[in-house]
Amino acid sequence: MYSLLQIVYYSICNIIDILKSPLFWIVLGIIYLQYRKVGEMEKGILGVHKKSPTLNVILSTMYGLAGGIIGSILIIYFGITIRAVDVYFILPLAILLSLIHPRFICFSYAGGIISIISLVFGRPNINVSEVMFVIGVLHLVESFLILVDGKGNRMPIFMEKKGEIIGGFTMNRFWPVPFTIFINAGSLYPTTVLAILGYGDFALSNFPEKKAKDTASILSLYSITLLILARLSQSYYIFKYIAAIFAPLAHEIIIRIGRQMEEKDFIFTPVEEGLRVLDTLPKSIGEKIGLNPGDILISLNGHRIYSNKDIEDILFFRPNYIWLEVYDIKGGFITKEYKDYKNGVTHLGIVVVPRVPEQIFMVEESKTIISRLVDRLKGKKSTFKN
Repeated sequence: MYSLLQIVYYSICNIIDILKSPLFWIVLGIIYLQYRKVGEMEKGILGVHKKSPTLNVILSTMYGLAGGIIGSILIIYFGITIRAVDVYFILPLAILLSLIHPRFICFSYAGGIISIISLVFGRPNINVSEVMFVIGVLHLVESFLILVDGKGNRMPIFMEKKGEIIGGFTMNRFWPVPFTIFINAGSLYPTTVLAILGYGDFALSNFPEKKAKDTASILSLYSITLLILARLSQSYYIFKYIAAIFAPLAHEIIIRIGRQMEEKDFIFTPVEEGLRVLDTLPKSIGEKIGLNPGDILISLNGHRIYSNKDIEDILFFRPNYIWLEVYDIKGGFITKEYKDYKNGVTHLGIVVVPRVPEQIFMVEESKTIISRLVDRLKGKKSTFKN
């Protein structure tokens, strides 16, 4: 127990020490730019920021440091070391694979491919067990971060699916994760490696909270399985092959299953009677009276509502008191009330899913460098034909 406490103490001190590094602050700057980019899109949709980019960076840093401490404890406790040469092979391959698709920058793919090549051909000489263990730890930390903070920056969107406009959420989080690892370069020496872990996902068939929880659960199961295979591979050679194949294959299967799950049974669809709530603005009346995503507004002050214009027409006269008939998906039909005798009520501060949205924010995957080159070549080819 004492040795474990020493490991915890050393991990915390080493991680906190990285706050002095200029590289750490450069990474925070990169994360800030990412949140500012997401925030600009959010402001275009909602008109306001739910959280400022600065607050998002602060929260991400706190969670990222916690994740780094957990990862460092696991790596040091199990005595995992990695050779610098292993990283030299894996990192360039990960960058090359990202040209095919951004998700392939994950070390599960590059680490698995390099390990398989090493096992089959004997070159390059990679310590498969250690590489697989590090990949497993990184994904375990990622699953922890998704669980506790994955839903922290949800943003309402509209997408077109099967010819119908539906509502949903996109979730984007970025974490600076420093972790301590021992490098074997003739002699062992500890070093702190700084990584940026990210989580980007859509919630169309699930609520954001449940989607993040489900993703974290599946990813943690993947991580634990890979860690077990990595440990077994130290004693049984055949498990080196199993772990190397499992890492990229299972990771890809998880992603494909997640996508398929979001292509059916959409939750935030338009309704014939009433108006479905997609989200509420911060400190708005909708938030204060407890409107939730998925609720259906039936009537306002006794008048049936079918569109945003119906709400605007009723609130045009600034009523001091309003009551809403709502179908709450958690508890059936309920009535919600709000009073403002000083200023009156002018808006509810909600985002709804109308039958014909005035603004549709289509979200598509960005094309990779290779895809853009192929499109350009196709364009030139068709020009020559004409």
